[in-house]
Amino acid sequence: MRGLLGWTRRRWRRVAGDPDRGSATVEAVLIVPIVVVLTMVVVQSVLLWHGRHVAQAAAQIAARSAAAYQGTAAFGQADGDAYLQQVAANLLPGRDVQVVRAATTVTVTVHADVLSVIPFGRFTVDESASAPVEAFTAAGAP
Repeated sequence: MRGLLGWTRRRWRRVAGDPDRGSATVEAVLIVPIVVVLTMVVVQSVLLWHGRHVAQAAAQIAARSAAAYQGTAAFGQADGDAYLQQVAANLLPGRDVQVVRAATTVTVTVHADVLSVIPFGRFTVDESASAPVEAFTAAGAP
């Protein structure tokens, strides 16, 4: 028994005088915040990427709706807003769908804020789409 305790005491003395003692804690204190920040940057870039694609899809849906035969800019705006509300209600909180219908083309612009996981970060997306206006033509007409 005494030999075992003696070995344990000698081992403890050797560890207590070790110059590397506590280095894992220091490394963790330095590395963990860096890993957390890098993770937040990756998550934010994914949210921004997804937000762009959702805004582009909303612009295309609004353009198709507004360009349809007997469609209006109000129909396009309503469809774009409905799509954003259904698909990305929390991802794109501050959103604005603008539809301009001319005689031959429809242009839709979607501007939206993107949910931010980075403190004090503000990210926005701006996407647009255009489509030709559908028109009824009589048979034999050019």
